[in-house]
Amino acid sequence: MTRLALIAALIAMSACGGTSAPPPAPPPKAAEPPQPTAAELEAQRAADDQRKHDDLVAAHRKLEDEEQTALAATCDAAAKQAAKPRCLPSCYAAEAADPRAATKLSGSVEIQHLVCDLGAGAYAIVDELDGKLAVRRASSAARAHRKGSWQYDVEHALAADGLVVTGAWHDVTHPVTHDKLRCVAASHYTTLRKPLDACGGAGDVVCEASGNATAHGMDVAHLRLAEARRLHAGNDTAGCQQAALEAVAVARGLPRWRQYMKLNVDHWPKGKRYRTRLDGTLDEDALFAAAATLQTDAEAEYAACGGASPKTSPEQEQSFHTCW
Repeated sequence: MTRLALIAALIAMSACGGTSAPPPAPPPKAAEPPQPTAAELEAQRAADDQRKHDDLVAAHRKLEDEEQTALAATCDAAAKQAAKPRCLPSCYAAEAADPRAATKLSGSVEIQHLVCDLGAGAYAIVDELDGKLAVRRASSAARAHRKGSWQYDVEHALAADGLVVTGAWHDVTHPVTHDKLRCVAASHYTTLRKPLDACGGAGDVVCEASGNATAHGMDVAHLRLAEARRLHAGNDTAGCQQAALEAVAVARGLPRWRQYMKLNVDHWPKGKRYRTRLDGTLDEDALFAAAATLQTDAEAEYAACGGASPKTSPEQEQSFHTCW
């Protein structure tokens, strides 16, 4: 084959794909990063644990600061005068002082009361439901009733208040809770050496009207729970949850408030009983047992209104002793 024929044959083979370019070279393999040593892994775990610990401590200190601020919240007379009504969802009307509190009367007296049946053998003095109650001089005391009578059962249950039943049962509708109550007139015969106090007594009982924050907290929790139930019955789930949540918050805050007042500031009424608007007159232990029951009932009502587990802040839990 001549030289010219060989060149022509090569050109023909190239045009028909008889030759191909060599494949590209593979990229260089990346070097693997060095593996951490056991000591380095342990150091990293320790650093992570310390960071989690520091976060927990910071969160705990923040909560403690919020709680202490809420517990220390007070309300002086001027601030209370300027305070706006609390409306969650309705506006709460605080218990008014007994209208007989300014009466100047001494010696043997009859103090009239209204007693309502709470059921299960429990009775409450609920004077705010009768605006015609009086305090007047008494030359002699009415006789207590004999055992076996219904009047005796009432008087025996209220022996600490020294009451004698003087009337007959009649129905009363509570203006706030709208509960139907069965009530009866009764009187306390005693000797006064100073005017009646805001609670309608001689100073041995504290109540919301006398400025006692604990009694106020119980009243708020009771009335908000009653409001939640009423709103639930009316299919107002949002309002029901709002009212129930405040009842939960206050009931949760009461035990911590007692602890703070006793241990931190040593400012707790000693030897007093507590009169609330719906519990009657209770000693301290019975009052806080009632608060625990209120908390359980309010949590159940919150759930019944479609709420999940109720979450409350320290500020909400201690709101009852601030200005409202």
